[in-house]
Amino acid sequence: MTFKIFLTIFTTVLFAELGDKTQLATLLFTTNKENSKIIIFCAAALALIVATGIAVLIGNAVAKYN
Repeated sequence: MTFKIFLTIFTTVLFAELGDKTQLATLLFTTNKENSKIIIFCAAALALIVATGIAVLIGNAVAKYN
């Protein structure tokens, strides 16, 4: 059951993120040859992790009032 939930969330978020402003911004940073690709990847990944963490915390707080 846990894997099914994981896969559902992963698939939903992956398709929601494809082609969005975040991906386009990351793509633009990557076009600059002076920018390290690993730094771009790590920074973008960390930003998404932090944004997701905030969403989880807010969702958890809202669930307490449901």
